[in-house]
Amino acid sequence: MDKEEQKYFNSTIEILNNDINRTRKKINEVDEEFVMAKKDLADNFYEITRGHADDPTSNADDLSNHYALLNQMEELSVDLRNRLKGLQAQKKSPYFSRIDFLTKGKTEKIYIGLSNLMDKDNIIVYDWRAPISSMYYDYELGAASYKVGKSTFKGEITLKRQFKIENETLLSYFDTSLTIQDDILQEVLSKNSSAKMKQIVSSIQKEQNYIVRTEEFDNLLVQGVAGSGKTSIALHRAAYLLYSHRGTLKSNDILIMSPNNIFSSYISEVLPQLGEENLVETSYEQIARMELRKPIESREALLDRIASNPTQEELNEISFKSSFEYMGELIKFLRGDFLNTFTPQTLSFVVGVKKSEDDSEEKIEEIFPAETTSKLFFSTFKNMTIAERINKIAWQYAMYFTKKRHYNKEQNRGLKERFKSLLYNFLPIKDIFKIFEIFVTRMGLKTTNDETVCYMDKGALLIIKNYIYGLSHDFSAKYLIIDEMQDFSPVDLFIFKKMWNCPSIVLGDINQCIEKTLSPDYLQEMSDFLGTKLLELKKTYRSTKEIAKFAHDMIGLQGVEYVNRSGQEPRLYATEDVAAAIQKIIENECKDFAHIAIICKCQSELDKLATKLKGKIDFKELVEPEDYNNKVLLTTCATAKGIEFDCVIIPYADKDNYRNSLDKNILYVSSTRALHKLFFIAEKEQTKFLKDIKDIQNL
Repeated sequence: MDKEEQKYFNSTIEILNNDINRTRKKINEVDEEFVMAKKDLADNFYEITRGHADDPTSNADDLSNHYALLNQMEELSVDLRNRLKGLQAQKKSPYFSRIDFLTKGKTEKIYIGLSNLMDKDNIIVYDWRAPISSMYYDYELGAASYKVGKSTFKGEITLKRQFKIENETLLSYFDTSLTIQDDILQEVLSKNSSAKMKQIVSSIQKEQNYIVRTEEFDNLLVQGVAGSGKTSIALHRAAYLLYSHRGTLKSNDILIMSPNNIFSSYISEVLPQLGEENLVETSYEQIARMELRKPIESREALLDRIASNPTQEELNEISFKSSFEYMGELIKFLRGDFLNTFTPQTLSFVVGVKKSEDDSEEKIEEIFPAETTSKLFFSTFKNMTIAERINKIAWQYAMYFTKKRHYNKEQNRGLKERFKSLLYNFLPIKDIFKIFEIFVTRMGLKTTNDETVCYMDKGALLIIKNYIYGLSHDFSAKYLIIDEMQDFSPVDLFIFKKMWNCPSIVLGDINQCIEKTLSPDYLQEMSDFLGTKLLELKKTYRSTKEIAKFAHDMIGLQGVEYVNRSGQEPRLYATEDVAAAIQKIIENECKDFAHIAIICKCQSELDKLATKLKGKIDFKELVEPEDYNNKVLLTTCATAKGIEFDCVIIPYADKDNYRNSLDKNILYVSSTRALHKLFFIAEKEQTKFLKDIKDIQNL
């Protein structure tokens, strides 16, 4: 071990210890002050609230000032505790790399870690997100540069060194000329899977780093093959944006659309590991349930339904509802035929009476002619939604009364709501579910009166509601992350654009769409519609080369790049006893692994297999996030999507069970969940999709 490196490491640990001790001391001081301030408020509450004789309002100001001081102390205490937590985490592994950067005849040694570490005015460790740190990811030895704002700093990287540090101990290091040495990447990828996704700052690849750091485009659409690190990149991009826009962006300003609660739990530790708080999370299903006030069919339920008993009619309907044509027809219907059903009538209001010369009474009326309403609705506000048009007209009519009769704000608000109610009466049909039924009937599709909204219908219903009434909830964010974009249809994307007018990153893999087949043309159409820069990740890191190549050959996917990590070829077991085969695989071939998934095609298949496995092996059905802590998990493809496992076992891989394109998609997605080993079990003749498997064993 180089003495200089050991000396630098020891010095870094000492600086961290000093920072930790100072932070602990400051926490104690703030906590003591907080306790004293609360006691002072309690002891002197009467004096504080009594106020001054010459200023009766001063008591409220004094009390407000005391509470503001307490809030400041509490916030400071939270910040200090978060800093302490970050310092303690950094102490375990203060940095992971070093680059020597020669510029203007002077060499600077740059150590890179999870966050900045200062000693007086000297930077001991640079945050991986700092501009200067980008050179570690982007350059080999030789000419290099980095940007700070509009300024570019050029020079030469003369050394790249990568460290292995664990539990406050410098174990080893090596020098390399490459961006991220393959040895480091191999070590990261060869580890067993964990219950939580981990941060990958020491092994981010050049093409991934561009997506994490780019400021060139506000909106990105990332198409990445299975295992290319899409979700991890999105989270690291969030961490980067929080760092580079610290003054204007906080973690609760970033919203991530999460597929399900298991996935949410799986990614929950990445940002805390990077020193940031977790983002605001929601799901499309949750949003639809809030807006439509009905139960919403989950994606898992849809996939389970069509995997169990698919009909060509239903698959065709799903395909059509997933098209830009369907979205276009819906918008055309709302802006055309339905809009034209608005039929204004003259509105008249008696505002008083006056006596004529013969003492008879004559009503005084304010009249809003149908022609005026029609002109405002169809001409003046023609580029707006129905909700916006009615809101504008109601406001205009209410203001007429307000100005003429000197109404106050509260009266004006009430008038506006009254006018809105009257204007909506000019629509012959106001129920969004009935309007949707009319539309789908015109499209030649089946209608359903189920209480639960079908998965494929929630986007269209939300578009209808937004167009006619507007959405009821505020979903504002400053940055949006949408993962698994292939699971969303154009109608979903349309409503997303209405809900969030902010920069975004949309990620997914069109090859992992189960219920329909998506083409590269569709991907480009989606990018154009969203107004995004389309980027592609073609290198896969998750699975061994053998597993990844087998899966991609299954669907005919070409142009994929593989990390040179080899392992066992996918294996097929032919047996008459699936449960016994699973037991043997787990006992003989998976005993050294932490997470083994038995991935079934659908829930009914899972239920059948669970009965057979009871008493043979210890397993847990993957339903809740905490279930992932078990070694052997029984799950379906729909639930396992987005998660990874050390070993994957796919039962009932028979030709009668996996026979069509939908089945092939399920088989592909299930196969790409495996990191190290992949097994198939067939009771009868194996499916044609496994024709390339060479390792076949009989049980």
